Amino acid sequence: MRMRMIQAAIEETGEKGIKFTMNDLARRLGVSKRTLYENFSSKEELIDAIIEHFFTTMKEKEKDIINNPNLSTMEKLKEIAMILPNSPRLMYISRFYEMKQYYPKQWEKVEKWLYEWEPEEGLIKEGLRNGQLRKANTIILRKMVIESIMSLAERSFLMKNNITLKEALHSMVDIILHGLVIEKGE
Repeated sequence: MRMRMIQAAIEETGEKGIKFTMNDLARRLGVSKRTLYENFSSKEELIDAIIEHFFTTMKEKEKDIINNPNLSTMEKLKEIAMILPNSPRLMYISRFYEMKQYYPKQWEKVEKWLYEWEPEEGLIKEGLRNGQLRKANTIILRKMVIESIMSLAERSFLMKNNITLKEALHSMVDIILHGLVIEKGE
């Protein structure tokens, strides 16, 4: 039941943003508010559970990608960047940005996770060692990727430009990894 509540809360976040109410959630689930509060003492606790679920899911998917011996370093970097659009519920990350204003303690957890790049940094170092990547400021790269993902995931941007999140992130990854300059002979 607790996981069902978390999943429903993620859907509420996707539809209404982080300002959804516990009444909205109870209605979606067909349960009483009391039932919600028996499982989560507050909306903040529920949001913490959403964040934890999100982190766990992302880390599991990253681990699968990192441990896949059939993928090259570049393919692993691309796959990690594409985790979000391949999982419909994870696409609601853009709505997490609202936490910054309404739930700053929870936002701190999201921000901390966004800036932890253990698997990505390992892949970048591997790419540097094997000559697939050139040296670049990884702090700037991380900021560019995070901000790009957050802005590309906004529904209004996607709808206005008639593009899917998957298409937008694929283009972002391609531009970041290959740039705009055409090499001689291409």
